[in-house]
Amino acid sequence: MKRIPLFTNKESKNLDSLAISSLGFSEQTLMGMAALSVFHANEDLWKTAESIWIVCGSGGNGGDGYALAHTLFQEGYDVKVYQTSPNKNIAGKFYESLVKSTLGSIGDLQKFEADLDIEKADSVLLVDALLGTGFQSPITSELKSTIAAINDSDVIFYRLSLDTPSGWDPYHLGKWSKENPIFVYSDSIEELGTRKWENVGYIYEKDNLISRYYESIGFPIRTHLTDTNFSKRYYLEPDLEQATQVLKRKHKAHKYSAGSAMFYGGGEGMEGAILLSESAFSRLGGGISKVFSPSKSIKNLVLKEDLSKMALTSDFLSMVSDPFFAKTKTIVVGPGLTSYPKGLDGWKLEPGKTLLLDAGAIPSKGTKLPIGERVILTPHVGELNRMTGKIHNSVQEAYDTLISFTKEHQVYVLLKSFVSLLVCPDGTSYVWESPNPKLATMGTGDLLSGILARYFSLDLDLSVPEVVLLALSFLDQSKLLEEPYPTANQILTSLVETL
Repeated sequence: MKRIPLFTNKESKNLDSLAISSLGFSEQTLMGMAALSVFHANEDLWKTAESIWIVCGSGGNGGDGYALAHTLFQEGYDVKVYQTSPNKNIAGKFYESLVKSTLGSIGDLQKFEADLDIEKADSVLLVDALLGTGFQSPITSELKSTIAAINDSDVIFYRLSLDTPSGWDPYHLGKWSKENPIFVYSDSIEELGTRKWENVGYIYEKDNLISRYYESIGFPIRTHLTDTNFSKRYYLEPDLEQATQVLKRKHKAHKYSAGSAMFYGGGEGMEGAILLSESAFSRLGGGISKVFSPSKSIKNLVLKEDLSKMALTSDFLSMVSDPFFAKTKTIVVGPGLTSYPKGLDGWKLEPGKTLLLDAGAIPSKGTKLPIGERVILTPHVGELNRMTGKIHNSVQEAYDTLISFTKEHQVYVLLKSFVSLLVCPDGTSYVWESPNPKLATMGTGDLLSGILARYFSLDLDLSVPEVVLLALSFLDQSKLLEEPYPTANQILTSLVETL
């Protein structure tokens, strides 16, 4: 599994210092490398603009903007540069003076807003180099005015931000009582030198996650991957080929080697949830499974669907005393339940088994969690809030809560959202950033539980992050469905067809 590190703003600054102090880079060189990387990565984009305007702040981010302006000008593009104030950074001052000597002048923010009023619509490509990763809210009224002008102008047809959208701060979403947060509505973000943790989940319109592109500029990333300097956050990158291959049964497989699992859930009238989870497990190649439910109807419902399946009306503790329990590696609890199962609190999971908790088995704050080496909770945002007693408005806020929660309770938590987040009890975390609106339908959480159970049941000694990567990669194929609003069952059928 390839792990791509995500650095906080603070860690990125430390990397900058490390490159200069330990490797002998000059800041001026790094700034120039950043500008060249952005220039070459967007050569097709520059050609679409009648004019390119770059707004620069007084720090290192502004210096990157000046360096980019110099390169664009020398390559023949029509470039205008505006600034908040003269650059305070030594390297930035060099590129600022270079721009002054080549372009002839640099406008202030009043000039920028005045020029917006006289340009024709859709003629300007704007590069946002106002506020970098060192920004801390709140921002000045003058900058608020400029950012509002950038967002509202019909002159600007594309907004590209260097490193991070100016004003963006995920820790203040939903918290400003007097007004909404002010930040640049970027169309894309160029992350320079490091992939930025604070940019994860950047979104300014509903269901519109903004593209981010990473440009390497020679930062000593591998040198920095230590417990002292790095907080162990990573991207999960899709691996569809591996996700599909490991599900295919071997020629010599038998029902237990093909995977076994137990499912507990489905209260009266909600039996479909646990049946969907079990169906995902079995239809994706699981060898043997059994459904347990508090519902008196469960046996008839299961046998009506398939006479070869097993089902029993039971409570949770009766399930774990069933003879089948000793033979299975994976247990799914929660889909279709409306309350936390009696007996689950403080229950000890045997070594070698995996317990997946979803829906009704996601505890409320203060509930004692089960104990075991592989206990995985899969809440959505509302369930996370209930579980922790806190409101979370961003992935970053959820991480801050879960990093202590998972360590305290020695559990894994997979937060299901437009950006999924896996936090492990050892402090390692993984981000899955692949929004899929086709999953915004009833039952897809139950479907994911069954898919996770299928991968966990394989005799491959996979780690929890490896299983999560495979399950999310496999489920992500639902994006290819022609049906615009598929049901969870339609999604499952399409996934089965890929095998």
